Amino acid sequence: MKKYLKILTAMVISSSTLIGVSLINKITSMHAISKNLLGKEETKEFEWRFGNIKYRKKGHGTPILLVHSPDVAASSEEWFKITDVLAESHTVYSIDLLGCGLSEKPFMTYTNHIFAQLICDFIKAIIGKRTTVISSGNSSAFVISACDNDCTLFEKIILVSPEKLSKGQLIPGKRARTYKAILSMSVLGNLLYNIATFRWNIKYNVRSDFHIKDRFTKDMLDKCYEAAHRGLSPKSLYSSIVCFYTKKNIKFELSQIDNSIVIFEGRYNKDASTVIKEYMRVNPAIESVIIDDSNKYPHIENDKEFLNALSIYL
Repeated sequence: MKKYLKILTAMVISSSTLIGVSLINKITSMHAISKNLLGKEETKEFEWRFGNIKYRKKGHGTPILLVHSPDVAASSEEWFKITDVLAESHTVYSIDLLGCGLSEKPFMTYTNHIFAQLICDFIKAIIGKRTTVISSGNSSAFVISACDNDCTLFEKIILVSPEKLSKGQLIPGKRARTYKAILSMSVLGNLLYNIATFRWNIKYNVRSDFHIKDRFTKDMLDKCYEAAHRGLSPKSLYSSIVCFYTKKNIKFELSQIDNSIVIFEGRYNKDASTVIKEYMRVNPAIESVIIDDSNKYPHIENDKEFLNALSIYL
């Protein structure tokens, strides 16, 4: 009898723990999206085969596509300081990548190929003409792959703080595949994701890429926190990123591109010199620009100098 009571007690405790963790996960998500900051500005929708993509369109003139950095806390809001100025003389499209912001977040494995195809399909279906593409962070690899797929869609390519080419050689190992499987679990996976995207963790991770930390404002943090918890399965993109499924060695594609490519780096980005040398070693025609008083987000930290330098290439 005592044996059965112990088993019953263990089952009750386990069930209560699961219910409690599930409730915490639910409350966390509801709290994060309660302000609906990302949904205040009107958006358009591109019905794509892997999921509906939200985007914004402003201005008139030659087209520019803004592609934000690929991260669960990222969205097209990353470009808020430069969009309106660019829209004075261009038609500016800013998209939320699949798995980010207001776009759909299906339960799937995200890869470089999927994002590259999204960029190509968006230009074909929505913009309909050769487009200058400005990307941020690790999205540089997606844009290079997309241009290699169909260079006729691209006018110029501006890469803002691109990732080191050497990091594109990382591939999912046994530990990564195990961790991804754990993150796919309903309760435990959601808990681990919520810990990783806890408000303080997002603040610490994003602020570390700013030269002057106070330039990452509370409003920006609120939007990042909301972006990380919207949608059906935001953890799917997270697991794909941290387990290296979005990585790709783009050296060959980069060497084949004839389109104009310019790299913008912040002066205080410790990787800037290495990145520029790596890219120019593969494609000597690449140009580079250094923006003062900034780290990995020169378009936010020093938007005036960024726009002045950008105007030379547009």
